[in-house]
Amino acid sequence: MPEQLREIRRFAESQGIEIVAEFQEAASAYRYQTRRHEFHRMIDRARSDPDVSVIIVHDFSRFGRDSSTAKSEIQELRRAGVEVLSVTDPKVDEDTAAGVYMQAITFAKNEAYSKEVAFHTRKGCRANVQTRDAETGWCFKNGGQPLFGYRAERLYRGEIKRGRPLVKSIWVPDETIVAGRPMREWARHCLVELAGNGASLEELRVFCEKTGIPGRRKQYWGISTWYALLQPHVLMQYCGYAVWNVHTKAGRERPAEEWVIAERGHEALITEEEARKIAEARRSFGGKKQFNVGPTRSRTSRYLLSGGLFRCGRCGANMIGFHTDGRFYYVCGSQPYRSGMGCGPGVYVPQAEVESEVLNGLRAVLDLCADPQRFTRAVNKELRQIWEASTDFRPDAGERIAAVDQKIENIRRAVEDGLNDAGWANTRLRELLTEKESLVATSKKTSAPPQLDAATAMDYRRQADKLLRQGGQAERKQLLRTLVGDVKLIPQDLEVSITYRLPEAIMNGLVAGGGFEPPTFGL
Repeated sequence: MPEQLREIRRFAESQGIEIVAEFQEAASAYRYQTRRHEFHRMIDRARSDPDVSVIIVHDFSRFGRDSSTAKSEIQELRRAGVEVLSVTDPKVDEDTAAGVYMQAITFAKNEAYSKEVAFHTRKGCRANVQTRDAETGWCFKNGGQPLFGYRAERLYRGEIKRGRPLVKSIWVPDETIVAGRPMREWARHCLVELAGNGASLEELRVFCEKTGIPGRRKQYWGISTWYALLQPHVLMQYCGYAVWNVHTKAGRERPAEEWVIAERGHEALITEEEARKIAEARRSFGGKKQFNVGPTRSRTSRYLLSGGLFRCGRCGANMIGFHTDGRFYYVCGSQPYRSGMGCGPGVYVPQAEVESEVLNGLRAVLDLCADPQRFTRAVNKELRQIWEASTDFRPDAGERIAAVDQKIENIRRAVEDGLNDAGWANTRLRELLTEKESLVATSKKTSAPPQLDAATAMDYRRQADKLLRQGGQAERKQLLRTLVGDVKLIPQDLEVSITYRLPEAIMNGLVAGGGFEPPTFGL
C-alpha cells in the first residue's frame, strides 16, 4: 500500500490535482463489503463534499472486483459529479461505445482475476491443512485466531523465492498463566467440568469473567463466543483434529461431508469421549438454561427495526430481537450476550409497541404529504439542492465569465501599452483562462435541474403508502431504511426517539404547515 500511495501522489501532482484526503485499508475489494469501512467513508466524503470532484485509485481492482457493483458505484459517483480515475488503467470515454466496452472488459478482467486467485488460494489452503511439519508432526494452519486454550506458533522452514523466509504456523497448547493456571487447563475445565456437566452459555460466560480469563476478541466474554466454541466442528478441533472448509463465504455451514479433516492436526485438549459427553449435555437441555436470543440475519426477520436501524443511545450497539415466554422485545445487544457489560442495565422495549409507533409516525408524515402542490414544491426544492451540490452549480456563472473576460482584456491592453512585468502578465492570464474554462464547463454540465410534476411526485408517495400497508416483511424493512433516519433508545429517560429521513425541505415544510414533530416513544 505505501508504494500504491506514492504512485497515486505522483499521478495527482502530474495532473494538477490537489489531494484533500487519503483512505487506505487492507479489506478485500471482492469479499466483505461491509468490512470496507474506509472505502465507504471515502464514498460518503466524495458525495457530501462539493469540493471533491475526483477519486484516484491505483487501479480499478482496488475500487472493487465485483464488476456489477463497482460499475454501478462509479456511475452513481459520476452522476454526483465525481470522477473515478485509475493510475494504471487506461482512461476511457464512457460516453462512447468503445469506452463502454473497455470499462466492461476492465472490470470483468478484475473479477475473473479475483476468482482465479480465490480458486488457487483455496487449493493451497486445502493442501496446507493436510500437510504435516516434518519436525513436530502437527498439521499447518491457514491463519485465523487459535481456539481458546491454544496459541499459534510460527515455524521457519527454509526460504522461498528471492530469499524470503518460508513461515508456517501450528497450534500448541497455551501455557500462559492466568489466575494460577495455564490457559489450556482453563479451557479444558470449562469444556469438560462445566459444559460437560450441563453448564449454560451464561454460566460459562460468567465463570470466565469472574476468573479473569481474557476475552477472545473483545474486552468481555459473550454467550455467542461460547455458543461458537461448543459447535461440533470446534469440539472436533479440541480433540486434535484439523478441520477446514466448514463455512461458506456467506457464513453458512457446509455439509459435514465437504469439510476437510486431518487426524492429529495438533495436540488434543479433550478426548473424543469427553467431546461426546459435552455434545450430549448440550442436547439434553435444548437451550432451556440459556437465553433464547439472537437476531436473525434474514431479510424476512420478524423484527422490522433489526439490522442497525434501532440502536442503543448509551453504548451505540444494535438493539436486537429477544423473545421469552411468547413475548417479543428489543434489547441492547450487550445485555443477552454480555449481561450488560460495556453498557449497563438492560431496557427491554416491547416489539409491537415500538414498531407501531415508528409505523404510525411514518403514516402521519405521509398523510401530511397529501397536498400535491406543497409536496411537489418541497420535493423539487430538495432535488434542486441535490443537483446544485452534485454539479457545482453556479447561478452567476454567466456574470463571472463576463467579469473574467474583462480582466483578460485589461491585461492584454496593459501589455500592448508597454507593461514591463511580462512574467506576471503571463501567469495571471493563465490563471484567468483556467478559471474561465472551469466556469464554462460548469455552465455546460446541464441546462436545468431535474424536476417532477405533481402526478409523478404523488405517485411516489402513493407507492410508499401502499408498501407500508400491503408490502411483505422484506419490502417494509427496505422502506423503513429509506424513510426512517434513526430510532434510538435513551435508557436514562426510558424513551425511544424517532427521526425520519425525508428531505429537509419537505420536513421543514411539514413542520411549518402542520406542526409535525418527530415522535418520542415513552416506555
